Amino acid sequence: MNSYGINNNIFQLTYRSRAAEGLTASKIMEIVGEAVTFNKQHDITGCLVFDQGFFIQLLEGEKGIVEQLYTQIKKDKRHFQFEILSKGSTSMRQFKSWDMGYISMDEYALGEKAELVSKAREALDTISTKNDFTPKVFWYNIFTLLTASKFYKNL
Repeated sequence: MNSYGINNNIFQLTYRSRAAEGLTASKIMEIVGEAVTFNKQHDITGCLVFDQGFFIQLLEGEKGIVEQLYTQIKKDKRHFQFEILSKGSTSMRQFKSWDMGYISMDEYALGEKAELVSKAREALDTISTKNDFTPKVFWYNIFTLLTASKFYKNL
């Protein structure tokens, strides 16, 4: 229990990476399938977003397992240039019913993208940075990726 009286037993990690050149939709679905299988067995939840050749992912669960999983993910040659954006503990999962949610912006129509931008904006407005900084970083990156054409200019 922290000084705010919150039981911080869920560890969250948000990272971004660049897709390997020529990565196909079927290869991405292999990644998602592998994640669902592993995550169900290890009580990991999260969301993976893919757009313009980049991944942003939020993983949540027991700290040691999430960190071990991230180490394994970094070895996957289907993406590279990994960067941890944020990590920390929280009392509540963002994606408690998703073993691994997956969102590909290539599959979204313009109106659906606007809906996701709106959801990201709402999350940014309502998530407290005091207790849930990592999910806020995740949604900020989703919002920025969908609204700024040069989000990854420095990668």
